Amino acid sequence: MSMIFQSSFYQTKRILLVDDCEPIRASIRGMLQQIGFEHITAVADASAALEKAELHSFDFILADFQLGDGLNGAQLFDALKKRELLKAGCCFVLLSAETMRQPVFGLCERQPDCYIQKPFTYLTLEKRLARAIQQRLVVRKVFQALPDAPAEALAECDRVVRETPAYALYALRLKGELLLRHQQPKLAAHLYQQILQSRELSWALLGHAIAQFQLEELEKAGSLLTVLSKAEETRPEALDWLIRLALRQQQPEQALALCQDLARALPQSVEVLQVQATLACLSQQPDEAIRCWQKASQQHRYSVLDSAQHYLNPARMLLLKAMQSKSLKLSPLLSKAEESLQLLPKRFFTEALQPELLLVQARIALLQGKLQQAKQWLASAEQSDIASCSVEANIDLAWLKLAMADVKQAEAVMERLLHHAFADDLTGAVELAYSQHWQQQIPALWKTAKALMQQGQVNYREQSLNQALSRLWQAFLYVPGNSQLALSLWQTLASLPASPKLQAAAATLCQTLQQSQLEPVSQQRFAVLHQQLSAHYKLPALTLSSAASG
Repeated sequence: MSMIFQSSFYQTKRILLVDDCEPIRASIRGMLQQIGFEHITAVADASAALEKAELHSFDFILADFQLGDGLNGAQLFDALKKRELLKAGCCFVLLSAETMRQPVFGLCERQPDCYIQKPFTYLTLEKRLARAIQQRLVVRKVFQALPDAPAEALAECDRVVRETPAYALYALRLKGELLLRHQQPKLAAHLYQQILQSRELSWALLGHAIAQFQLEELEKAGSLLTVLSKAEETRPEALDWLIRLALRQQQPEQALALCQDLARALPQSVEVLQVQATLACLSQQPDEAIRCWQKASQQHRYSVLDSAQHYLNPARMLLLKAMQSKSLKLSPLLSKAEESLQLLPKRFFTEALQPELLLVQARIALLQGKLQQAKQWLASAEQSDIASCSVEANIDLAWLKLAMADVKQAEAVMERLLHHAFADDLTGAVELAYSQHWQQQIPALWKTAKALMQQGQVNYREQSLNQALSRLWQAFLYVPGNSQLALSLWQTLASLPASPKLQAAAATLCQTLQQSQLEPVSQQRFAVLHQQLSAHYKLPALTLSSAASG
């Protein structure tokens, strides 16, 4: 058995080898030298590999799947893609001592070129490298045409099928994915049906199910995806699309249950954990969402897979819990939200993140009664282009506008999200569902707040003071920047018997009203009641400036 390519072919190629075991690294380096490589860079972990990829452009990258602490080989591949450090012609090879499941969908988004099981000889290694580079060369014009010229890419797939029979199935697989990516499900379904008439290939079955999904044949798609989710070869991809199907059918709890199955199938995937957290929020399970975000931050705190959202989103969930709690004492939840922001690593403190951080801080400040601070942070955030920030940041902005009773602006922000470009993957599908959820919820919450205010006022007039307090306080949690609502609550507190349980609410309302622009009559009323309530509660002193404002 001889090599496929001559040694001279490899002499000019630059290769990066990543393996955490020094003896194995030395052994593979020897094989590469035997094959003909002269430009070999060998490192022990993913962090070092990323540093080298920043400095050099490699023709081949060989990475062991298990790399000790930090990223594994598959995660290294994803990080290289995300940072755009894989040049178009680079072949990425995953090595493992165990059999690895190869993805059956996603060629368009690029996958590792081959998987090699240890141990192997230098001839086996060269044979697999040669086949990988040959395949990449055969379809290189397809990838060159993406994403700007899909028609050319499809035509190039057809050319490969006609002229290079050895790679016909690969080209057909690529063509089917291209048709699905560019929303041509009828043509894709027809292609997959033709392939399945000859051979029952797992990737063709999955592609056919996705085509049915795009054609809105949801029952057929669901049945086929359910079957494929039970097969080891197609389980992760089938679960991915079943989650999207559940969201299309407005079943977030079902989507969450499926995502939990997907997390068990892909336990090291940070993307799946992020999706699970968002689905937990959609399913009204904020504690589960917080657990997922915190798990993501703990697992990836010192890696490139960490994200500022791992710290911002738990704070957002804690704010949601505070608003839904009906509790008169918000400080425990708000303190935890502040602690989550304090854990944010310094490397994320960038100009791009600043408006997002300010918006979350403003939401916390509002519920603490720090109205002026919240307004200042909001004004600073709005100096940036929040529309280009994350979906969550835009929802934060809508929340703040609603909290200050600026309903039109809140609805305008949410309407802007209708034009947001969501990624064409599972993460994008879940983000879209999350956005649509809040597009409905923001106007609904305003209606709920108004109804609670009206009911609370009726309760107050009827001297049902505890009911008045409960309803007005719940409304206040939705619109804590509404000074007239805060004054109604202030008056209700003054009418109730003094109780230690009311201390926290009294302090928050006092601080809110001191920082509000009240009409003279309202300001006078606030001052009179402040004197009365100060006899029973520890309140901020009434300053001369606040007493005279308005």
